[in-house]
Amino acid sequence: MQRTTVIQPTTTVNDLVQQEEAANDNAIWNVFRKMLFFTVMLTVAPLTSFFVSKYYVFEGIFSMTNSNSYIYSASVAVIVVHIILIAFLYVAFRDDQSGKKSKLELLKETTGKKD
Repeated sequence: MQRTTVIQPTTTVNDLVQQEEAANDNAIWNVFRKMLFFTVMLTVAPLTSFFVSKYYVFEGIFSMTNSNSYIYSASVAVIVVHIILIAFLYVAFRDDQSGKKSKLELLKETTGKKD
């Protein structure tokens, strides 16, 4: 019977550094996508809610005067802005990763190296 040996790949510090850089790049893109989403939402949602509530809800359904519908629809737009801001703060604080240690930091701690 022939015996074969399998060489196991070892993880070097360079591999860990490359993995850490890839994870950082991924995290940056995730933050960028979230910021882009909330920026678009802060632009589109209040304007849409203002005009939809003004023309269809307050003037259409409730038959309010023009000046009253402006006041109420502006209030709806302000409420929508606050909802989006609260959602942004929730997402930002939930995704805070500052307390977690990276693989490279854990390797340095286990080997006792400081550099």
